[in-house]
Amino acid sequence: MARKVKGSKQYRMKVVPHRPIHGVFSALGVSLLVLSTSAGAFFAGQYQLSKSLDEKTRAHARVLDEVDRLRAENETLRVRATTAEQSVAIGEQASESVRAELVAKDNQIAELRQEISFYRGIMAPSEGSDGVSIGRFSISESGDRRYQFKLLVQQSAARHQLVTGAVRFTIVGQSGGEARRYALADLSPQVESESIPLRFKYFQNIEGELQLPEGFVPEGVELSLKSSKRKGFSIDQRYGWLVQQS
Repeated sequence: MARKVKGSKQYRMKVVPHRPIHGVFSALGVSLLVLSTSAGAFFAGQYQLSKSLDEKTRAHARVLDEVDRLRAENETLRVRATTAEQSVAIGEQASESVRAELVAKDNQIAELRQEISFYRGIMAPSEGSDGVSIGRFSISESGDRRYQFKLLVQQSAARHQLVTGAVRFTIVGQSGGEARRYALADLSPQVESESIPLRFKYFQNIEGELQLPEGFVPEGVELSLKSSKRKGFSIDQRYGWLVQQS
């Protein structure tokens, strides 16, 4: 019989049987639990990743399809634009051709009218001019501010006397905002004096070249024909600055 020592604390003790295999199973269970949890998390992550990748792949495919569609539309628009530009170019060329033909026809008509005026003046002169008239007058461009002028003075075929007199040729216009007048002699090396002599029986051609000064804007031409006889013809005519195509 055990003795109790007075004044000391007594502990109760329990005998536990030693089972080493139980600890092994416990550790194995914990390991399996950890592995299963990790595997579940891994596969769940893989599933979410695969799902996300599938969505991104489909979105990328949709974007590629949209790009292909836009490229096709862009190519169609480019072809239409090229066709339209070619049509405009062809239309402009056709318009230029038509304009050139119209100008040529207008020049032919003007020449024919001058011919008619010439023969009409010879056969039926206007009254009060002693049978003398201006058959034609024209100006055409020949270079940089250079122009060719042509003047035809005629007499009726019903008259046979010699016509003598002079013609004054004056170019009027603006320079620096002010009115200016130039005699033909000031602009043409072929004309020596302000009055060009007239001497003919049926008609007389007067032609040459003139050079306009820089800054001068021509507006018209004034022609004045005077007979050398006291009671002869006197004709004053003004023409606009209408330049014919060469």
